[in-house]
Amino acid sequence: MQNSKRAKPFEALYVHVPFCKSKCPYCDFYSGIPPKNLQEYSKAVVTELSTLGPDLCPFPTVYFGGGTPSLMPVSFFEAVLSRVGQFSEVTVEFNPEEAESEKLAALKSLGVNRVSLGIQSFNEKTLKNLRRRSSPVENLKAVEEAAKVFPSVSVDLMYGVPHQGVEEFLKDLESVLKLPVQHVSLYALTLYEGTPLHGKFKRGELELPDEETVRECYYRAVELLTDAGFVHYEVSNFAKPGFECKHNLHYWKLNNYLGLGPSAASFFEGTFRRNAPNLRSYLERALKGEPPEGEEERFEGLELQKLKLTVGLRLTEGVELNRDYLEKLKSSPLFKGIEGEFVEVAGNRLKLTPKAYFVSNAVIAKVIEALQSG
Repeated sequence: MQNSKRAKPFEALYVHVPFCKSKCPYCDFYSGIPPKNLQEYSKAVVTELSTLGPDLCPFPTVYFGGGTPSLMPVSFFEAVLSRVGQFSEVTVEFNPEEAESEKLAALKSLGVNRVSLGIQSFNEKTLKNLRRRSSPVENLKAVEEAAKVFPSVSVDLMYGVPHQGVEEFLKDLESVLKLPVQHVSLYALTLYEGTPLHGKFKRGELELPDEETVRECYYRAVELLTDAGFVHYEVSNFAKPGFECKHNLHYWKLNNYLGLGPSAASFFEGTFRRNAPNLRSYLERALKGEPPEGEEERFEGLELQKLKLTVGLRLTEGVELNRDYLEKLKSSPLFKGIEGEFVEVAGNRLKLTPKAYFVSNAVIAKVIEALQSG
C-alpha cells in the first residue's frame, strides 16, 4: 500500500484522531487521553500523508473521525487539508460540548462543509446511562450552532440503551426532526467484548431492553424519518435528498480509500490494510518518514465478492454482482430459503428487503454462506 504509483486514485481520505477526554463505556474504537503536545500528532499525520506521495491527491472526500477530532486545534485541519487538494465533502466529527461558534466558523473557512455531532440522546437519564459528557441543553445548542455555519449537519442517536423505552427514544427522534438537520445515523447499543458495559452485562449488573423493544424503536424510527422526507439509504443512515454522506458511500461501495493515523484502515484494488492501534509506535515511525506498522490482507475472486456483499448489502439499493457469482448464489438451497422474505434480486442487483434491515448482519452472513455453498 506504500507505493504511490497507481493506475486509479483513492476516492476518500480518513484521518483518525485517537483522543478522548473520557472513554464512553460502550466504545471499542482505538482512543486514549489526549497528550499535552497535540502538534506532534498533527506533524505525524501530515508526514504519513507526505510519505505516501503527492500524486495521491486530490481526495474527493475527507473525513476526520475518532476518538474526538474536535479536540484538535484548527491548525491540525489546516495542515492536512492544505495538502489534500480539491474536495467536494469534508466532514469533522464533533462532541457537542466542543461545538463552539468560533471554531466551527474557522473550520468552514478551511473548506469543511459537513459536521457530524455525537448527540446520542436529548434525554438526561439516557445520557447518564451512556456516561456522555454533554447535557440535553448542550446537545440542543450544538445542533443550532452547527446549523448556523454548515449546510450539512448530521447527528448520531442511540437506541437499545439500558432503561430506555420506545417512547423515550421516539421523543429523541422527534426533537431531531424539529431541528435543521440533514442527516441522521441510528445506532443500536452494541456490547463489544472488553468494554466496561460488556463487563457489567456479564456480571449481571446491566439490564438491556428486550429485542422486541429494540426492534420497535428501529422500525418506528424508519417510519418517522421517511415520513419527514429523509431517504433511508443505508441500514442505519437517513438523509434529506442530496445530503447522503459521500465519504461513507465510498466504504459501502468498496471504492479505494486511504486511512491515516493509528488503527486507521485503507483499501485499494483488493488490498485491505489497517495501521497498528499503537500511538507510540505510530508517532515514532511516522515522524521518521517510515510507514506505520500494520497488517495487510489481499482479497480476490470469491473472497473479494464476499467482502463486497458484507459492505454493499448495507445499502438499501443493494449491490451489483458479477453474473457468474449471482448464478452461483441463486443455485444454493440456503439462498432459496431466504430469497423473497429477506433478500431480493433485480437484474444483477441483490438487496435486502425492509424486513431484513433490523437483522442485516445475520442475513448478510447467510448470503455469504450461500455463496460459498452454491
